[in-house]
Amino acid sequence: MGQVAGAAHERIEAARKTPAEVLARALERHQTWVGSGWEMGARADLHGADLHGAQLTGAILESADLHKADLHRAALGEADLESADLHGADLHRADLHAAQMNWADLHDADLHGANLSGGSLCDADLRGADCHGAVFTDADLAGADLRGANLSRALGLTRSQIAAATTDTKTRLP
Repeated sequence: MGQVAGAAHERIEAARKTPAEVLARALERHQTWVGSGWEMGARADLHGADLHGAQLTGAILESADLHKADLHRAALGEADLESADLHGADLHRADLHAAQMNWADLHDADLHGANLSGGSLCDADLRGADCHGAVFTDADLAGADLRGANLSRALGLTRSQIAAATTDTKTRLP
C-alpha cells in the first residue's frame, strides 16, 4: 500500500476507533519509535488532543508532540516526557510527580496547581508558564528557563531550586 493510501487508511481507521483506542495506538507506535532509535513506529502527534483526566502514569512520551493538548487533571506521574513539546498545553492540576521532563518545551503552558514533586525539569523551557500553586517539592530545576513564569503561591520551591534556574524581572516568585 502506498504512503498516501496508507495514511488515508489510517485516518479512516482512526475515525472508527474510540479516543482511548486511538491514544493506545499512538502510544504503542511512539514507544516503538523511541525504542528503535526513531527508525520504526511513529512520533506521537497529539497536539491539541483532549486528554483531560487521562491515565498516563509511567507513559513513554519522550519527544512527543503534545503542544496545546488538554491534559488537565491527567495522571502523568513517573512519565517520560523528556524533550516533549508541551508548549501552550493545559496541565493544570495534572499529577506529574517524578516525571522526567528534561529539555521539555513547556513555555506558555498552564501548570497551575500541578504536582511536579520529585520531577526532573533540567533545562526545561518554562518561559511564561503559569505555575501558580504548583508543587515543586524535590523537583530538579537545574538549567530550567523560568523567565516570565508565574510561580506565585508555588509550594515546596526553595531558594536553591530558583538559583539553579534562569529567571528574570518578569518571573513572579512566591
